[in-house]
Amino acid sequence: MSTAARRPGRPRSAEAHQAILQAALDLAVEGGLAGMSMEGIAARSGVGKATIYRRWPTKHALLADALRSILATVQAPDTGSVRSDFVALAEQALANAPGALRLMPRLMIEGAEDPELLAVCREVLVDPRRAATREILRRAVERGELRADLDLELAIDALAGPLIYRVLINGGDPRVVDGMAERLVDLILPGLAPVSRRRAAARR
Repeated sequence: MSTAARRPGRPRSAEAHQAILQAALDLAVEGGLAGMSMEGIAARSGVGKATIYRRWPTKHALLADALRSILATVQAPDTGSVRSDFVALAEQALANAPGALRLMPRLMIEGAEDPELLAVCREVLVDPRRAATREILRRAVERGELRADLDLELAIDALAGPLIYRVLINGGDPRVVDGMAERLVDLILPGLAPVSRRRAAARR
């Protein structure tokens, strides 16, 4: 027995969910959180405003889920080399989040005056990638590749900061950092290595 075609009208639950998330992302790209009104999302997604509010009581909660929907889970590579691990992580993060990267400049500016938005950016965009980088550096310290007294948080800033800065000042375009991870890690890692390794490298 054939299944009857669905009647025209509002989308089913799963379709509605995805339509809402996509509408939220589109509006956020166009106008940031300020331009992401529930009325605009309802109009663009074809889903009633009451339905949106039942699922997401605030725009911040909706934006967080919309960002998660386009971000792959961050995994800390384990190649046995801190250089290879960091390059792989950087390439993974940039490849998996082009949509989020386009949003970052606008969201970070708004987040300066909106603590709740800044918290969303940290939870969804920043903290998972810092945690993966921290794990890479921790393993490298245990292997003796990096010095035992390394300030992990400062090292994360030194490695990730230039990539984020370059993306931000170029409007969120990830192409501006193509190949940059390798050059960056080669520039910074010697300063994070144990003194014995630096001396050995200098004698070569």
